[in-house]
Amino acid sequence: MKKNLRIVSAAAAALLAVAPVAATGVSTVFADTNVTVAGGSSQSTTNTATLKLTVTNALALADGDSATKAAASLSTPALPAGANVTVSQAKLYKKSAGITIAKGVPSNVPANNEPSVKAGETYVALAYVTITGLKPDTDYQVNGEGDANKVPSDKTGTIANFAVLSDSFTISNSALLGSPYVREHGKTDVLTSGSLNLTSAQYNVSALAQALAIYGTHTTSGKYEPAVTTNINNTTDSTGKNATASFVDPEADVRAALKAAGITTKGTNETFDKPAAPFVVTLNVAATNGQKTAFPVVVDPNATVADETFPVITYYVKGTPVPFPNTEKGDKTASTTIDDVDSLTYSTTATDFVNFNYVPVNGVVDTASIKKAFSAQVNKANSNALALNVDASKVNTKVAGKYPVVVSATNAENKTTKVTFMLTVGVKGATYKTVQSDGDVPVYKIDGNNVTDSKTTVKNGDIIAVFGDPIKIGEKSYTRINSADSDLYVESKYVDGSFKPADKVKKTVMHNSYIYDKDHKRVGTDMLRAYSTVEVIGAATKLADGSLVYQIGDNQFVMADNIDGTSRTLTHNAYVYKTSKKRADGRVLKAGTKVTTYGSPYTFKNGKAYYRIGGPKKQYVKVANF
Repeated sequence: MKKNLRIVSAAAAALLAVAPVAATGVSTVFADTNVTVAGGSSQSTTNTATLKLTVTNALALADGDSATKAAASLSTPALPAGANVTVSQAKLYKKSAGITIAKGVPSNVPANNEPSVKAGETYVALAYVTITGLKPDTDYQVNGEGDANKVPSDKTGTIANFAVLSDSFTISNSALLGSPYVREHGKTDVLTSGSLNLTSAQYNVSALAQALAIYGTHTTSGKYEPAVTTNINNTTDSTGKNATASFVDPEADVRAALKAAGITTKGTNETFDKPAAPFVVTLNVAATNGQKTAFPVVVDPNATVADETFPVITYYVKGTPVPFPNTEKGDKTASTTIDDVDSLTYSTTATDFVNFNYVPVNGVVDTASIKKAFSAQVNKANSNALALNVDASKVNTKVAGKYPVVVSATNAENKTTKVTFMLTVGVKGATYKTVQSDGDVPVYKIDGNNVTDSKTTVKNGDIIAVFGDPIKIGEKSYTRINSADSDLYVESKYVDGSFKPADKVKKTVMHNSYIYDKDHKRVGTDMLRAYSTVEVIGAATKLADGSLVYQIGDNQFVMADNIDGTSRTLTHNAYVYKTSKKRADGRVLKAGTKVTTYGSPYTFKNGKAYYRIGGPKKQYVKVANF
């Protein structure tokens, strides 16, 4: 059960309204911030609690920044049954102070916390939590086992002011050399995207993150690792000139990807059901010189077990032909992703590299060139050529970013082989962010302080190129997209991680429902049938014409009245019918009774109008009785 955590320092709120305090004898602390729960908490049947403090924007802090720019998050994976947590404001200290914590009491805490940060310096954050709702006068293990972590509750069932220390983080030093990049673990090639075939053992956040990345204490299991162009070993440089790189937070990246794909996690272990379709996890990478990059990985939960009867698709990597699937070399699936598109060639001539991977903004995807770089045959034993299909439907050429393109071939046995790669719209080397939203996100044109709708949108889960620092116009912040001199922007909240997509909730459709777009125009010819189940995104909202709707997809809405109904008061006693001539049961609904009706009325053969009032058994009441 997720706990709502909040900062309880009354004085902290005042800091938001004043300028940062200068480096004087007055201590400066973090600005007030909502303390979020990373992954959600659950109720423990044991007397244990695990609490972790994280500085969520550590990599965004630069030399000279006030400590008030830092943002903190408290993670509570497990709490004793019935417990609640509040947390104080956090304070920043140098790691070199050597702060330690025993039984929730800190030692070696300097008299004053740090008012600002310096390049190359390493810091920790310290906060105090109070846990209530515990058993009185009972020992609890907080943040670990053993006597050093055993803390008693008081007579009111409270553990007050338990100190929590964050992991250390180092402020970037722009003087360090090198740019971060990603490669496959143990290899040297620079990659622009990756792939992973998801197994049932990886149906939880931590396991998937560990399968994807080398990070923290997980130094062997991940498929991909970060490095720096001037420091291929990615180790501490004895000369003090070269940067190192690390994945920022793979578990947070996995959570964001699952959320964007509409996949819900459950319980302390953050497990999830097998996804219905492939999705993209964008791993964020940062170097100690402040440079960053994003690395998209296509995670495929439906990789089909392949054999020699599947079509074989061949492509060339630096002139070397690569047939897929190649069962003799261990290929076990009929779906793969090309991690390094820039190394593809059109033939055995290594100098003839592909030219379709970087599409100009507002350009056209060159499907002819894509087909030229691939070929397909019926299966391993049959070399007859198969037609290739190129699915570039997810590419938005109006917005610079990375988009999946699928090349596939299907033989007469209806067996399909797929090869996916990430196509780049725009220039090479941009910074990429994953869009997190509840639907389509408008792209705006900004001229001075004038903001107008460009009539272009990006979708939840898109990986788009962003440039420069955000700008603020009125009460909203905007981030530039497409290029460094572009006049196109999106609201910053959709690309900076601050927007939290609404959870999807299953609801029963009580009345046949058409699907509409944001302009209240029909989408396609399909309808949701009465008594079917649909997942709605967040709470009911209104379209521009005032219609109350639920969102069910990107620019797709259904009338809320067809799901929730409308409460109406009977003005006459009323029978409940199942047809124009037959009553559904013996009930007589009395005048003055409130009844929930669903959707617009039906006109029966007798010419009279009836509201549906329930189901799935047919139940109708005459409109004239309301």
